[in-house]
Amino acid sequence: MSAVRLEAADLALLSRLTPDLDFSDAERQAALQENASRDFNAVPGSGKTSLIAAKLLLLAHKWPHATKGVCILSHTNVAREEIVRRLARTDEGARLLTYPHFIGTIHGFVNQFLALPALRAIGLPLDVIDDDVFETRALARLKGNQYYKLRAWLSHQANGDSLVGRLYYKGAALELASDAGSLPGLASDSGKQLAAIKLGLTQAGVFRHRDMFAFASAALDSHPGLLDVIHRRFPMVFVDEMQDTSWEQESILNRLFDGRSVMQRFGDVDQKIILNDDEAAKVTFPRTGHGTVSSSKRFGPRIAAAVASVRLSKLPVNGEGPDDISPVLLLYKTEDVGRVVRRFGKLVAERFDADALRDKSVRAMCTRKAVEGAVDAGRHLGDYWPSYAHLNSGVTAGSDGGFWRLVGQGFTQRSTATLGDPTGDARNAILLVLRAAKAPVTSEVRDARALPRAVAELHGNAAELQALIRDLVLDPTLLGTPEARQALPGVLYLRLGQLLPDSMTLTVFVALNVFAQPAAATATPTLEPPALCVYDHGGRELTFSLGTVAGMKGETHLASLVLESYGGRSKKFDLELALPAIAGLGKGLGKLGPLQQGQMRNVYVAMSRPTRFLCLAANASRVAEETRAALVTKGWQLELLS
Repeated sequence: MSAVRLEAADLALLSRLTPDLDFSDAERQAALQENASRDFNAVPGSGKTSLIAAKLLLLAHKWPHATKGVCILSHTNVAREEIVRRLARTDEGARLLTYPHFIGTIHGFVNQFLALPALRAIGLPLDVIDDDVFETRALARLKGNQYYKLRAWLSHQANGDSLVGRLYYKGAALELASDAGSLPGLASDSGKQLAAIKLGLTQAGVFRHRDMFAFASAALDSHPGLLDVIHRRFPMVFVDEMQDTSWEQESILNRLFDGRSVMQRFGDVDQKIILNDDEAAKVTFPRTGHGTVSSSKRFGPRIAAAVASVRLSKLPVNGEGPDDISPVLLLYKTEDVGRVVRRFGKLVAERFDADALRDKSVRAMCTRKAVEGAVDAGRHLGDYWPSYAHLNSGVTAGSDGGFWRLVGQGFTQRSTATLGDPTGDARNAILLVLRAAKAPVTSEVRDARALPRAVAELHGNAAELQALIRDLVLDPTLLGTPEARQALPGVLYLRLGQLLPDSMTLTVFVALNVFAQPAAATATPTLEPPALCVYDHGGRELTFSLGTVAGMKGETHLASLVLESYGGRSKKFDLELALPAIAGLGKGLGKLGPLQQGQMRNVYVAMSRPTRFLCLAANASRVAEETRAALVTKGWQLELLS
């Protein structure tokens, strides 16, 4: 039973509470008036968070309880802050910002009400809850002499460091597991040493976010009375972006609120693109009888039709935004893949003047950052924008200028759009050089982060290597002039001397292919970060960023470029699968396997970002003439890069 009931008459308040928003359609009005537990599946750009905020304002106006509150859970602080801003505009809404109500992330709620009290109850300290900090400290402990057997076992694993850095507790029994894969038996020497690293960090108060859900489950098992305490405190619960909730998280929420409180969950099942959940099949969103919000205010009918065509749920998508610019399919030949991003810049500049672009987002995105495959170009972001390639931990020595881009980024001033960090770039650059020189120390190094440890094990310490990394980042005399750059290979030969093969001479070293300048290299380090494209259109400069689909999920763009990618294990290109469906050729997506379905969810998310201009880029050899003709009939423009 709802703590407060909303009726049609209450909606009249919205003209005062949310004068900038329109909830006049039947779907949104039904969601606002729903008083029972129910799921709502809403399309991109439908304003799910604003809808939740509006409903909360109506509830706040009628809320009668002093010790019972509304619980509002999200996955991101961005969504939380939008809700808080809306509520803070009115006196009624501001009441929901304090006790007894709760507005925050699922992680924050679980920590505050379950996990942290459980840690205190069993006498465990709390230093930090942070995945990156945990990984850093776990790998530091791995260097200890007592873990030599574990290091030997890890050296035979393709992802050894990740197995250690991503250890976590699973379930109420606090079973040891790793996000990175299977662990050895805990009775083995390696298993015991893994458990010792995790226990040591636990006793030091260093945890991963997933650990908190295990401690929460343990608390509920040992103190079942907590269920009554929490659901009495929160008779109404709202969850935003429910599709991103893992079973680990949902199972906690279900135990607390299912059948006890009114729980309304909002999300878009087709936007579930991060699948790091071995129990994903158990998640229940959206439940049978769910409501829908099928109209998007973000984009117009043509983008909506394209987005709907790759939606695995087959639910409708109706575009109510502007529809004044035709979507474009940009076709390229394999040898021209490196020109695709700048051509997109030209297409944008031709369609929007400087005023239209001011303070608006223009983005290029690709599902894959890196992937292996002996297939034509268009596999990943690095194919389209080579300076992005250094993000792949499996960097290889080559003549594409990768070394110079890496050390250039370490030296130049970096922007917030830059990916990675200067120290990581310098480590990767040195690893490129050592691999090119066939240095023995690299034989077991798969990730540049492991290079200092490998050097320390071979030579007793890595002080000289760490000093070189620091200097590449901070010392302008190494890279600040053309003369310094020309002399850098010789400097590296001297400072890396003990790591190089005995037969390596200075002459051979400086002639290594890794030091070859790329064809378009300039005399000084580039100031353009590896994730930015700067396009000059007749003296008018357009700057836009590149990244992964996952990294841009939740964003809204004026114009978006979706770059074709290769699925790796699926052995398929995503746009090759999607374009016939977008063209309406009757080749549905219902028979796709799980991996290919994942590719389509990424395409769906990417295509639903822009408000005005959608551009897809695909290798011309993978798009049939029938598909091209059908797209033109649907209002698409075809652009052949030549």
